[in-house]
Amino acid sequence: MSIVVLSFVCNQEYSTEKLGVSQNAMLEDLRDYGLIWQRRPSSKRFSPTRLSTTLTSSSPPLPTTTGTGTGPQDGFIVLETNYRIYAYTDNPLQTAVLNLFVSLKYRFPNLVVGSITRDSVKKALNNGISADQIISYLITHAHPQMRKNVSNLWPSNVDSLRFPEQNPLLPVTVQDQIRLWELERNRLKSSEGYLYTSFTSQADYELVLNYAKELDVVLWENSGKRCFFGSMEGHANIRGFIERRTSGGMT
Repeated sequence: MSIVVLSFVCNQEYSTEKLGVSQNAMLEDLRDYGLIWQRRPSSKRFSPTRLSTTLTSSSPPLPTTTGTGTGPQDGFIVLETNYRIYAYTDNPLQTAVLNLFVSLKYRFPNLVVGSITRDSVKKALNNGISADQIISYLITHAHPQMRKNVSNLWPSNVDSLRFPEQNPLLPVTVQDQIRLWELERNRLKSSEGYLYTSFTSQADYELVLNYAKELDVVLWENSGKRCFFGSMEGHANIRGFIERRTSGGMT
């Protein structure tokens, strides 16, 4: 098996059942270099990627974005459904921006290869970059070939401006997953405060709870168990209120 052979079967799946030991070992190397794609490392089928076609085809390669200028430039990013990114650029600034949310694997003179992963998106989110900003950047800098593919698949009877969600420039699965990773990060929030419990009666509980709500310091409440959680800022006032009510005869 050779890379040249792979170039002739692009967009087709190949079985690994008849491959020998050395060929399977080569398959692993080709997968690591981004020349073939498998759903899982143990998958029995594979297919060549766009990168292998670019490297072996006699046709001119996809144009790259070169130079270090800051002026307007053509799109340079190709994003596949397997989260693999091919950035046809040698611009250090563009590579640095991609490194903010992409796990870069290989760098060639005019090509950068990487993947969008949970860890790479999490790193971007921790640095203040939102999922919508990541998606917007990928759309803005999408390679002209991606835009051409979309326009070729667009039904003539559908208005692409009114219904852009029916013809996304980026794979929908990738967009959804990036947003899910953001939701996963924002699902839980920790806050410091105090838990108020052990009220002797429902009336006592509601009296203190309503006072805390007036202060806007209630973070969580459970009427069934007569308890609520208040923020650190409101603790002094709530404690003072309870002490005053207790000294005044609150049971």
